[in-house]
Amino acid sequence: MRTFEKAGFRFVGEFVHSVNLRHKSGEPVQLAFDRGFDEMIGRAEAIKVGDIEIPVVRTDDLIAMKERAARDPGRRRSKALRDQADIALLRGDVPDPDEGW
Repeated sequence: MRTFEKAGFRFVGEFVHSVNLRHKSGEPVQLAFDRGFDEMIGRAEAIKVGDIEIPVVRTDDLIAMKERAARDPGRRRSKALRDQADIALLRGDVPDPDEGW
């Protein structure tokens, strides 16, 4: 945690599979620790950002993560609904900007 603190992050919460931090800019960061994600992380694709490469989980794996989270009986209903909406968006259910309200 000291490394994160030196980089401007502060600890804000710890949960069964994650630790939540917040950067001094206000940006939230969640670190997930779950062996169920290991294979997905192993399949992550490198995206170049400036001079560094950042592994980004594939869309199909992100959907699987969201589906798993949405099924978690201990998850707040509002978070499960958000996961389901994310899944729909990831599968291409993106609204037309002229669709109306």
